[in-house]
Amino acid sequence: MKTGIAGINLLKESEGCVLHAYKDPVTGDKPFTIGYGNTYYEDGSKIKLSNKITKERAEELLLNLLPKYEKIVNDKIKVKLTQNQFDALVSYTWNTGGSSTLFNLINNEAGDSSIIKWFTTKYITANGIESDGLIKRRKKECNLYFKK
Repeated sequence: MKTGIAGINLLKESEGCVLHAYKDPVTGDKPFTIGYGNTYYEDGSKIKLSNKITKERAEELLLNLLPKYEKIVNDKIKVKLTQNQFDALVSYTWNTGGSSTLFNLINNEAGDSSIIKWFTTKYITANGIESDGLIKRRKKECNLYFKK
């Protein structure tokens, strides 16, 4: 599957777009981030703190790197997904790298309540402190996952 417009919009909204490299808010240093949450370029080179890009380049970088995260979801999920479910999982994977536990819950058809609990209680902290931004993002991903 490929990410649909709802997934791309959720990812963009959650990440925001910053056209100059900035320090990781949790570490106060690396990894440096640019565009829509990118820590590296298409060739694998890492973002440097001095890097700047245009809005067009940020869009291009997002679209060029999106297939990596789509592949993770496509490879790890063995059950049929709706477009909304796929989009939510790609957004989640873009942000976290993915979670074997979440993927296993979905593959084992653990039930809605287990998946909702996962989205609302996991990967919501930064430096050990609950993050309002991550809590909101997980809620949006959960809502998209269960949207009919």
